Amino acid sequence: MFGRLYPLRGVPRQGQIWSWISFDVANQSFTLLINTLLFSIFFTEYLVTDPDRKNTWWGATYAASMLLTVVMSPIVGAMADARAWKKECLVASGLLCGTLTCCFALLQPGWLWLALLLYIPANFAYSIGENFLASFLPELAEREQFGRVSAFSWGVAYAAAFVILIGTAAAMKAWGMTSPEHWRPFFVFAGLWFVAFAAPTLLFLRERARPAPVPRDRRPTAVVDAFLRLGESIRNTRGFRDLVLLLCASLFYGTAINVVVVFASIIAKEFGFNDVQLVGFVAVITVSGIIGTIGPMLWQDRFGHKRTTVTLLVLWMLTTLTLAGIAWQRSRAPDPAALPAWPIWVLGNLLGFGLGSLGSANRAFVGYLTPVSRTGEVFGLWGLVFKLAAVGTVPFAVVKDRLGTPASLLVLAGFLVVGLAITLLVNEERGRAAAREVDESGTTGTA
Repeated sequence: MFGRLYPLRGVPRQGQIWSWISFDVANQSFTLLINTLLFSIFFTEYLVTDPDRKNTWWGATYAASMLLTVVMSPIVGAMADARAWKKECLVASGLLCGTLTCCFALLQPGWLWLALLLYIPANFAYSIGENFLASFLPELAEREQFGRVSAFSWGVAYAAAFVILIGTAAAMKAWGMTSPEHWRPFFVFAGLWFVAFAAPTLLFLRERARPAPVPRDRRPTAVVDAFLRLGESIRNTRGFRDLVLLLCASLFYGTAINVVVVFASIIAKEFGFNDVQLVGFVAVITVSGIIGTIGPMLWQDRFGHKRTTVTLLVLWMLTTLTLAGIAWQRSRAPDPAALPAWPIWVLGNLLGFGLGSLGSANRAFVGYLTPVSRTGEVFGLWGLVFKLAAVGTVPFAVVKDRLGTPASLLVLAGFLVVGLAITLLVNEERGRAAAREVDESGTTGTA
């Protein structure tokens, strides 16, 4: 019975897929404890001395790390494809991120610049590792299985995140670790978790790609080769109209994902949650994220990547607008604590559902429109535009500091509307045919 319920039943290369999933589990400690739950509050309340600019500092720091990823993603992706270095780059990024995360425990009040020197390269390593992780998907599964494999990996990662949250809540209650100055052990734990679960990827994941043959008299250095392949990748990708449209849409609705990841706990505290309740709230969002990954896993390959994405975008847009209305109501209420809390919990569940499902659906959609021979470069470009979306956290943070949370949520909804409009222009079948034509011809030119 349980065998029939196993989502990856019948999918080949199970061992390789699980060694790939292990890295998805590893990076949950960083995205959850650092970017979403604890470090964002530790940063704004413990490290920044100017309370009127604390959100702006946090948004700008996060955006700076993502801009570094934007610059390096296509270059490193091209190098990885040319030299068959995807596994080496993936594991190195995990080890670097885990080590720097442990160093967060050294930070003291007001040590903002040291925090920047540690966090920016750590988040860069985490973010660029996501690109390399995604680029393995076409090597591990058939195109028709992308949605199922991607969603299952996302679901396992969310389940691991739930385990991390349970442990965090238990430690907070048992040892009274309920204020930011007591959270340093959690940062060490997050780094060690990352390194531990990256180990199976290091030991067992195999890269099927081989270095591209280059004549001896024309063999460039790795960096020069990367720039040459990057230029060729940009020229080639322009021929894939629907893939380009999808990447442009990702630039806008990716802002929503970035904002939820780095500002969720900050906004939740504004709605009256104490530290232990905050962990519970994020746990509820995480469970909703697990449920959200089940949707694409079950229906995306049959329902369609575009229709799945559009449905999720509409859901997130309505949720954001409703949350903005509640925030405005709380800002005008004489006693915000007297207002019911259940709408926040409901909306939090919807945000979590969208975070899990939209992230998984987007990764599968990009892979669905990508020629197998260009996975490293295309997912490097995917990382470029998706991480560039983090720049949207800066106007969100500035508006939040100057005009308040309701206005910032309206800015967020505006990004979703633009992303939805561009997604509606994507022709899924035409994009798939373009990628298949390149795969069947064995060329890397435009389709």
